[in-house]
Amino acid sequence: MTNNPGQGLPRRSFLQRAGLLGLAVAGGGIVSACSPSGSKAGAAAGSGAPAAGGVLKAALTGEPDSLDPAVSSVYTGAQVYDGIFSKLVDLGPDGQVVPRLATKWTPTDEKTWTFDLVGNAYFHNGEKFTGDDVKYTFERILNPKTASAYAPLYAPIDAVEVVSPTQVVFHLKTSFGPFLTNLANNGEIVNQKAVESKDPARNPVGTGPFQFVEWVQGDHITLKKWDKYFRSGRPYLDEIDFRFLLVDQSRVDALSAGEINWADAVPLQQLATLSKDPRFTYTSSPVAGIPDFLAMNVAKAPFDKKEVRQAIAWAIDRKVIRQIAYFGSGEVGVEEVPSGSPWFDGVDPYASGPDLAKAKQLLAAAGYADGLTIRYLGLPQYPELLKTGEVVADQLKQIGITMQIEQVDVSVWFDRYSKGDYEITSAYQERTIDPDNFYSLVVKTGGSINAMKYSNPKADALIDQAAASTDTETRKKLYAQIRAIVRDDCPLIFVHYETLNYLMQKSVTGSVVNPTLELNLEDVAVTR
Repeated sequence: MTNNPGQGLPRRSFLQRAGLLGLAVAGGGIVSACSPSGSKAGAAAGSGAPAAGGVLKAALTGEPDSLDPAVSSVYTGAQVYDGIFSKLVDLGPDGQVVPRLATKWTPTDEKTWTFDLVGNAYFHNGEKFTGDDVKYTFERILNPKTASAYAPLYAPIDAVEVVSPTQVVFHLKTSFGPFLTNLANNGEIVNQKAVESKDPARNPVGTGPFQFVEWVQGDHITLKKWDKYFRSGRPYLDEIDFRFLLVDQSRVDALSAGEINWADAVPLQQLATLSKDPRFTYTSSPVAGIPDFLAMNVAKAPFDKKEVRQAIAWAIDRKVIRQIAYFGSGEVGVEEVPSGSPWFDGVDPYASGPDLAKAKQLLAAAGYADGLTIRYLGLPQYPELLKTGEVVADQLKQIGITMQIEQVDVSVWFDRYSKGDYEITSAYQERTIDPDNFYSLVVKTGGSINAMKYSNPKADALIDQAAASTDTETRKKLYAQIRAIVRDDCPLIFVHYETLNYLMQKSVTGSVVNPTLELNLEDVAVTR
């Protein structure tokens, strides 16, 4: 690893320019890009030697849509497939970049990155991992036929050059600030033979710590330990049984009875009590979570008028939403990242609200002085989102808006939301670390998750400029401009920043909330 990559710049200066030292999520900086293979990876497993063996019976809030990391768009899918696949790099609990399939990464300049790869990784179909798999993975994501929602995150990649089985070079079209973050966020490496021989959505094959066994629709997904996992001593567990359970009392009863021993969420109305219950271990993080927002379809009346969208922003009380829908947990929503993020600016033009008089004036200006009726697409599987809709409906009555709530299953919701078959709904964007993860996908014209059908050429240009910048402070200023445009156009309204809460039996150790929201189950153990 050279000490002076990038046109003679000292490496720390280069990484600062590339925006990489600003990625710390919990106050720590990014570690040296030339990380030793074993750094920090096992810290979450606690002191001493965790017990090998055992079964983790894990409750997820819903069923995955797919286990193909290139196309899955539901968070529960990522919770499962992150244990099946490995990435080149990852982010540790403290926000530091750690090695996985890459042993080191060298930024030769702002558009050229060399990755040295492990030589002892095998896919679950017996194929040895090489640089060809890295090349195939990213070419597949970028292929329009794949229809990957994550393609915009890798659009700056011009080519992946395979130098040898254990070295690849990424050639970028332009400098790209979020490059390492995106690799750590959505860069699961797949195998061409596995993808092309069976449906990757139902037969995932990776190099990760766990191998796919079965998916019983509506009930569970089972994974087993991969004996050829390239990281020595991992995983500890023999098996993982993912079960799909609603976040209600039945989940707490199942945890108490030992039918499950780990849950990714608890009923928020019981959070204060359960987090202190001596029978369980509770873990959370103030800076690793999910931004929840109201999405409005600007392609449909009445939301094609900015005044209507702004009226709703002025009418709602987000503090009440936090208190009622989230039982006081998390933060009032302001932007795509939480207040603990280095990217947070805290600017909120609606902070003085609710202002019902201003909201009514805006409705009148839009031609709705006598009020109107709108339809809200609700998700009963996510009670806090549905409750948000109910609270918003009560608040909008005060300005003459009647909001009718239609409840649908999550699969129906996702299909209608992605196709624009809705007026207003509660939505979220998982794994938002760098602001580009949000704005390039959710806000940019034609963005793969831009279900609001929003378009603003000025915002688009700034989003591209911010992504291409390699200077953290410059990027922060650009995102401040982008946020100002989006807050004024108001295609979405941030209402809450949802922190994650895991609850488990005392026998489970090593489970922490990570910046990428991955479960990192290779570090989890169960005492038998």
